[in-house]
Amino acid sequence: MWITLLVMAVAVSLEPFRIGMAVLMLNRPQPLRQLVAFLCGGFAMGVSVGLIVLFVLDPALLGSRHFTLPRVQIVIGVLAIVVAAALAGGLRLPGSGDAGRLTTWAGRLANGSSLWVAGLAGLGIALPSVDYLAALAVILASDASAGTRVGALVGFNVVAFALVELPLLAYLIAPDRTRDAMGALHGWVRSRRRRDVAALLAAIGALLVGVGLVGL
Repeated sequence: MWITLLVMAVAVSLEPFRIGMAVLMLNRPQPLRQLVAFLCGGFAMGVSVGLIVLFVLDPALLGSRHFTLPRVQIVIGVLAIVVAAALAGGLRLPGSGDAGRLTTWAGRLANGSSLWVAGLAGLGIALPSVDYLAALAVILASDASAGTRVGALVGFNVVAFALVELPLLAYLIAPDRTRDAMGALHGWVRSRRRRDVAALLAAIGALLVGVGLVGL
């Protein structure tokens, strides 16, 4: 479970929009407070949704003998490979236009200073997505204890928000270099070609399928 969650959390942390929002917070007035508010909003949403799924929907899902960790890993891996093949074939993923509109909206807020906006942005970016629900399915299927599930949930969110947490700490030491480094990272991630993204996604999918097959 832990390797699978780590791989998925790293993939989530590299989402261009997530990094772009961190860059935006660094360029707003009072960057440290903006990043803290953004991070708190993201954690509040992510952990709340996770706890509901893990402890409210748990009995219904675990009642099925087919809902096991290896099978969930294989299904997620196969879906990742299918999406990678679609990307490599030139298919545009639905929702990419929405992300662009959100980026434009965020740009208009660059000169604002409201911490509420930063907090709401964190809440919005942590709304349940396909990859996050897949991570929760992995935790559920592991049949671990309640404490381990909570630990896995918190750990996933910590890694997923690593590129918000690290700039927050780095800004205390070198504000200008932190802004430049995050801006460069955001530009590099956005410049990756479709085939690069497809190759990475296919590799992640193959890894998940392999881990799942070993666990059957």
